[in-house]
Amino acid sequence: MSKKIIIACDNEHICDFIENYAEKEGFTVKTICDISEDTQHVVRECLILHPDIIILGGCYLDAEQECRHTSLMADIYTLKNDGGEHTLSLPLDIGQLSEVFDKCDGKLRGECDTLSIDNEHNCAKVGDKEYPLGLNELEILRSFIANPNRVFSKEQLAYEVFGPDAKGSDALVEESVSLLKSKLDGLSSKWSIRLIWGVGYKFEVNE
Repeated sequence: MSKKIIIACDNEHICDFIENYAEKEGFTVKTICDISEDTQHVVRECLILHPDIIILGGCYLDAEQECRHTSLMADIYTLKNDGGEHTLSLPLDIGQLSEVFDKCDGKLRGECDTLSIDNEHNCAKVGDKEYPLGLNELEILRSFIANPNRVFSKEQLAYEVFGPDAKGSDALVEESVSLLKSKLDGLSSKWSIRLIWGVGYKFEVNE
């Protein structure tokens, strides 16, 4: 599975440092370093690439909120020394990037506690037991695992999994989530798929 990252920062040396390491880790990289490009350019690139990771720094920090709205599946990090959960402190080092990329790899593999996705056999595994899933169910489960405790509206989940132009995607989401719940609910006390009435769906994970 391809991994994609967008780096938007007005510091060329930082962009080069992240880009070189990301390419070695197998990422497809889009770098935005031209200060003539505004934050909307970053948002447009996110809509085109659908990145797994977005790193924002310098004059592009203002793009954070819009990127969060348009790229629900992406891990978004900012380059600033405020000690926040999703910040990368400067000067940047390999150790920080390794943690970011390792976290991304785990999400793409689709793993949570004893639950994992077996892409080869189109099934979910809980411990050593297999639960066959349809392709739509697999993609929705992957989205859930990648975003623990995030509430998705039906429309948001349909957009991320099936794309903006898929016909009947809301109904597909509803049917697929229902099937997932029927197959996987009650298999663990650490996680569950919840219907949030009037809002959408949530993959609830207990720390």
